[in-house]
Amino acid sequence: MEISALFSQVHSLPCIPKVAQDLIQQFDNPHTNVDSIARNISLDPVIAAKVLRLANSARFRGSRESASVEDTAMRLGFNTLRTLVLASAVTGAFQAPPGFDLKGFWGHSFQVASISRLLAKPRGVAVEIAFTCGMMHNIGELLIQTGVPELAERLNQNGKDMGAAQRVALETLQLGFGFPEVGAELARLWQLPELIQHAIAYQSRPTQAPADMPLPRVLAQAVSIAEALRQYQGDMNKALETLQGPLFDGLDVASLLDELPAVLEADKGFAELLG
Repeated sequence: MEISALFSQVHSLPCIPKVAQDLIQQFDNPHTNVDSIARNISLDPVIAAKVLRLANSARFRGSRESASVEDTAMRLGFNTLRTLVLASAVTGAFQAPPGFDLKGFWGHSFQVASISRLLAKPRGVAVEIAFTCGMMHNIGELLIQTGVPELAERLNQNGKDMGAAQRVALETLQLGFGFPEVGAELARLWQLPELIQHAIAYQSRPTQAPADMPLPRVLAQAVSIAEALRQYQGDMNKALETLQGPLFDGLDVASLLDELPAVLEADKGFAELLG
């Protein structure tokens, strides 16, 4: 099966609001005007409401509450504002397939996003870009759920505790591709920057990514850490025992796990606020 065939089987491709599209076009523009972005956000009442709700959450609120999008833009800055808008737009673009745990799906996605941000910081990788990659790392799975529901249902039923690598392998065996390739293609159609497309595409094979692309490795590590925490129900000591091997060479996993609970606590309401 070709990826194009999968996309043709999805009756209504997910789309994102114009304000998010405008932000995407300005990812690499160093002269972006935050005030004009705030005005554009205010024109979309759904996105504006979500952005204000997120800005006033425990993760972003700070010492005072934001009363307007303009105030949020001034307080948080462009990079964080862009993250909030994209998070709101992406989660709102998908409908839950029947019987699919969409809340759990986004909960996992935002956990990977939080871990990606933490991993990116000491490497000089843009933390909000890393967060966006983590948030979107498995959006291809939602299209597989919609486009080939019979296969997806079998995988859902038979692999409730299946890790990402095994899921990708089984999808590739059946379809010729897995959710990373599908997600990367959707990111391309949405005209997201190539570094995000590549991070999503190479997450299950980061050693094959170009040497100057650290994001696939960051994403692969974040997914592995999130899966270990899920497997051991948040027990950091047991998770640490499994987070070994070449993927984690050069990474002080123990120190990272020490920092992680505070990060996850700050971000834990993210998915619920976007629901």
